[in-house]
Amino acid sequence: MFRNYINIAIRSLKRQKAYSLINISGLSVGIMACIIILLYVRNESSYEKFYPDADKIYRVTSIFETSGQTEHIAIAPSKATQVALEHIPETELATFVFDWSVGREFLVRYEDKIFTETNVFYADSSFFKVFQYRFLDGNANNALLKKQSIVLTESTAQKYFDNAADAYGKTINANGSDFVVTGVVANPAGNTALNFDMVISLNSIFGQIDNSRWFPMNYFSYVKLNDKSAAESFKNKLNQYIEDDIGDEMTAGGFKMSFEIAPITQMHFDTSIGSDYPEKISKELLYSLVAIAAFILLIACINYINLSTAKSEKRAKEVGIRKVMGAYRRQLILQFYGETFMITLLSVIIGVVLAEISMPFFNQMAGTQLSINLQSDPSLMLILFGFVLVISFIAGSYPASFLSSFQPVKVLKGTFNVKGGNVFRRILVTLQFTVSVFLITGTLVIFYQLRYVQNTDIGYDQDQVVYLKLPDRAARNAYNSLKTQFETITGVEEVTGSNNEISNVLSGWGAVMDGLPKNVSISFRGMYGDQDFLETFGFELLAGEGFKNKSDWDSSFYYLVNKTGIEKLGLTPEEAIGKHFGIEESMMGTITGVVDDFHFTSFHNDIEPWAVYTGPQDYKQLLYAKVNMSRIESVKAEMAKVWTSLVPNRPFELRYVDEAVKELYEKDKQLSQIILTFTVLAIAIGCLGLFGLASYLAEKRTKEIGIRKVLGADVSKIVMMLSKEYVRIILISNLIGWPIAYIAMSRWLEGFAYSINLSWYYFLIAGLVTVMVAMLTVSYQSVKAAFSNPVDSLRNE
Repeated sequence: MFRNYINIAIRSLKRQKAYSLINISGLSVGIMACIIILLYVRNESSYEKFYPDADKIYRVTSIFETSGQTEHIAIAPSKATQVALEHIPETELATFVFDWSVGREFLVRYEDKIFTETNVFYADSSFFKVFQYRFLDGNANNALLKKQSIVLTESTAQKYFDNAADAYGKTINANGSDFVVTGVVANPAGNTALNFDMVISLNSIFGQIDNSRWFPMNYFSYVKLNDKSAAESFKNKLNQYIEDDIGDEMTAGGFKMSFEIAPITQMHFDTSIGSDYPEKISKELLYSLVAIAAFILLIACINYINLSTAKSEKRAKEVGIRKVMGAYRRQLILQFYGETFMITLLSVIIGVVLAEISMPFFNQMAGTQLSINLQSDPSLMLILFGFVLVISFIAGSYPASFLSSFQPVKVLKGTFNVKGGNVFRRILVTLQFTVSVFLITGTLVIFYQLRYVQNTDIGYDQDQVVYLKLPDRAARNAYNSLKTQFETITGVEEVTGSNNEISNVLSGWGAVMDGLPKNVSISFRGMYGDQDFLETFGFELLAGEGFKNKSDWDSSFYYLVNKTGIEKLGLTPEEAIGKHFGIEESMMGTITGVVDDFHFTSFHNDIEPWAVYTGPQDYKQLLYAKVNMSRIESVKAEMAKVWTSLVPNRPFELRYVDEAVKELYEKDKQLSQIILTFTVLAIAIGCLGLFGLASYLAEKRTKEIGIRKVLGADVSKIVMMLSKEYVRIILISNLIGWPIAYIAMSRWLEGFAYSINLSWYYFLIAGLVTVMVAMLTVSYQSVKAAFSNPVDSLRNE
């Protein structure tokens, strides 16, 4: 019997090649898209899960509340870990990390090999106890105990020593200091935000850490709890401790600091925290991709159902004869399920092949390294088997129950009439195009929002400014000479220095000012800048002046403050000039100028109070230059000569500020491309099914068309007759899809502090696109039928 079902299914597929090809093509492309999307979602969801006790490790983050402001930041004071270990019994282990990679580089030398490293951590001795890596040499207990200790990953050790086994005990030079390799760990076994090439003992840079103070906050702090259910208790006890310790001081100072903790497996998704690593993705976007995968499969299944039920009249006699010959309805249901199962199984096989072919293009677009390996990935095999079962059930249920319900007496007497099939098909086609309207609208909104954040004036001359990192003492000591010689190069207009990247200002301070109430504290982002800072970036000066007449060696601090900062202080730009102000008590100085607001972080965040200062210090980690971009190649060559002569120990690596700004939206851009690609696929699959359905229905009405032409109907009226039903369906789809898209995209835009308005024309464009695509799909068959010779269709009547 089973073999008989297979033979019948094969004959049915051969007999209706065109419809079989449409069904298999739609399902194959849909399964390909789902495989790729699910691999991507699984990859993004796997961050930090490879640690043995990942479910017990939490990150401690800080909440800083000042007058009218609440700031949630990823960094915390080192004292938090000490309090956790000494006063909170739920704590099993605690560690804190200083991420050197933020805006800095490491020049590492071993013998004649020189490399520039960026993924460098300074960590305390408990780091490898909390985060359990497999040690190839050394051990977690003492690898970071001593000063000048360094632990390398296996890949980094191979880079320096060719063989990782040769690294242990060797001395390497990093940024002018010698470090002893006290451990080599295996490369991470999965995705991690804590992406390092080397970890250095924290006491190598800071000496003995002072854990007695709540400020400054410079560290990423992690705790391992002895019970994964103890998180809430830990948070409450830590917050109670800081309240008991400095609660009165916080009240007097007009601020409040508290802590939040979250599982490390959620770090990759928390886009609301500041001063954090940038490679993040919101869960909402991941859910959107899963929804798109589900929509694509749904559309492919709808195609199958529509074409199967549309062909019901052709199979009615087959069903009638089988029932007369003694077939039970259950047997017919199994037969039709079997046909669906065969088509689905073949489609899954083709879909896997298509996914394998498409994977390199997707990896390039998404910046991933995904691959399909069925032998080493049993979970993927289970997913594919699940596809076969689920699609067979969804796509086969209605056709199987519908086709098996025909009554043999009516079928064989010729009085058989299909009821309900047309209404059901209309509902399914409406659902298809509702999904298409939703996806097209969403894609348009995402495209225009990303174009907005990338093309909107951010408040300074990002397109004209280049920069060099000064990551070690030798490079920073050469700053004055570099600046003097760069300024003589034709095409270089201004040169300045800073301690922070202008596109991602991280340093936070609690500002003070004469006249500001004692119980009021305002959080400012702060950075250093020398005399030419204002002119280099081209900020719009609202009042006062820049630093041109000030000196790095002046005994006083001078400040430029942004408009938002001045408003938070309760002043107008003119009133602010000359005010005694500082971003902390020890740095009191004078406000010399007020600049208009600009974006120093991404458009995901509101513009915060900001101040740049110059004065008695000389800590410059970056050198910025405003350049005439029409001469950039010659400028670059001249700057390289100067750099090589003054900083011979480091390679010349010129960077562009506008590229750094674009990197803030790299993840958004990748996701928009992914969504656009799969939206086009979803629409293509829908059109493929619509083409097959229109073809069949036009064929079914061949004699009606012939009669109408004989009676004088022209081609335009026949085309209109065949197309008007689809126009009605698409209009209904738009009316359903628009409000759904509005709600979904409003929520997505809430992730940006500055966003476009959801204007009516996005929805109108989506509607017009669906109408145009559907009409192009249907019109071919309609026009073909309308131009057919009525003699051919009426010959047998």
